[in-house]
This record gives sequence, structure tokens and C-alpha cells, in this order.
Amino acid sequence: MPSQQCQHMQFSDCDKLVGRVVFECHHCGQGIISEYTGEPVIGEYKGRPSVVLAKVQCPSCGETAIRLNAEKVLSTTAISSPWK
Repeated sequence: MPSQQCQHMQFSDCDKLVGRVVFECHHCGQGIISEYTGEPVIGEYKGRPSVVLAKVQCPSCGETAIRLNAEKVLSTTAISSPWK
């Protein structure tokens, strides 16, 4: 069986107004720390209620690194990956 790529992530301060997540970009593996806030936003998809995920752009490759179940991403900073 071929190996599958996994995306490391670690959430902290989930019970506070501003939460933090440390993760690796899904595309390039860059370590990133982001701060986020707010409850998930409910939108509509094909006429049905759907959660709108907040996209976090990777500061290195510019792709969507991760999608968070939060209202707003406050900051995104490139860091050394803790998993390498």
C-alpha cells in the first residue's frame, strides 16, 4: 500500500477568545502558527446550510495551507516545523 501524506497540527487555547494552531502546510510542509477567533459561520451550499471554513494561506508557497472551523483568522506566521 502506498504511504499517504499526513498533516501535523496541534491546537491550543481552544477555550479562550483567541485560539492558536500550529501546523504544517498541506502543500509544502512549512511550519505555521495561526491565531483564530469566533464561532463557525453558517452559509449555504446547494440550498442547504453549510459551515464556511476559514482558509489559511501559506506564507511560503501561497496555497491554502489549512481550513479552520472558525469565523476569522487573525494572524499567520511561518515557523520551523516542530515535526521535522
